Amino acid sequence: MPAEDLPYPIGERDALESPDENRLWGLLGDQALFKHIELWPYSTNGSLDEEAARNGRMNGDLYAGLKKVFGEISSIEVGALGSAESMTTAAELTSFHTLQRWVPGVQDDRHLFVFRSRDGEWAGFRWREESFRFRRSALVGFSLTCTMPARMSGGFELWAGCVPPRAEAGTPVNYECFAASSCYLYDRWTPEVAFALLSIMTRVANFLGTTLTTREVMDV
Repeated sequence: MPAEDLPYPIGERDALESPDENRLWGLLGDQALFKHIELWPYSTNGSLDEEAARNGRMNGDLYAGLKKVFGEISSIEVGALGSAESMTTAAELTSFHTLQRWVPGVQDDRHLFVFRSRDGEWAGFRWREESFRFRRSALVGFSLTCTMPARMSGGFELWAGCVPPRAEAGTPVNYECFAASSCYLYDRWTPEVAFALLSIMTRVANFLGTTLTTREVMDV
């Protein structure tokens, strides 16, 4: 189906839309819809260059964590820009910048995206030159645990859950085959990072039409 006709809640609804409008928001390409999900927590520590370098590393860590998680619980396909797995080309990314809105270049650590194919079959993430994708129908949901510091420095644990592809249409899901995995992100908890990470994962879950659960614990 064309991206504009896919059912809500995949994507986001704009407040200025009429009640019967039901389209997706993002950077629309020939094969997929992309959404920029840069992790950029507010900080007053250090210079702008130091802040940019720190936040760039955080974007890379988030991509690496997601790649690890999905690689453990589903079949992923990895590719560079222009490959079938990336579902876009350098020219198309340039057109996003010039025709639609500003997007960071592929050499910029802010170049972190979630994407889904226009037919709804694939979902994935890209950071800089690399992308990975997986079958969107396998995704059950995400969970984010924020560990607030007490005895230690705290941190974040991001979970994803998947089920194997169904053998054929109408076949019940075998939930005994449900798989989940997690990754630990960042070496300490701060409210700024917690807010930014929760905001990003909420956007990702909405964009992919799945759920996000959250919880807060303390390392006591």
